[in-house]
This record gives sequence, structure tokens and C-alpha cells, in this order.
Amino acid sequence: MGLTLACKGLDPKTDCPYVARGENMDELMADMGSHAKTVHNYTDEQLNDPKMMEAVKAAVKEE
Repeated sequence: MGLTLACKGLDPKTDCPYVARGENMDELMADMGSHAKTVHNYTDEQLNDPKMMEAVKAAVKEE
């Protein structure tokens, strides 16, 4: 069973249709982190912020 994380799950106001996927949290976070940096210009500092990590974990869905 895989995991998914949609941009819209983190920010309902965004029009970004991207959905990250991974077999585990490490794979999922690598996929979403890469997308967030390249498309949304997030920094490592922003992505590692404890509040951001809480929001990410709350938005993860199981496939």
C-alpha cells in the first residue's frame, strides 16, 4: 500500500494538481520535497519547519 500527498491537501487555495507518491514516508517526502523546491521555490528550512511537518503528516493519505 502506497502513500500520497496532494499539494491541494496542504494548501486548498493552490491550483497545483501535483500529487506526490511513495511506498513509505521517506519516498513520499523525497518526492514532495523535490516538487516543492522546484515548482514552489521552498527552501530546506521551510520544508523542515515543525509546523510544515505537522501539516504534511496530517495531509498524507494511504492508497
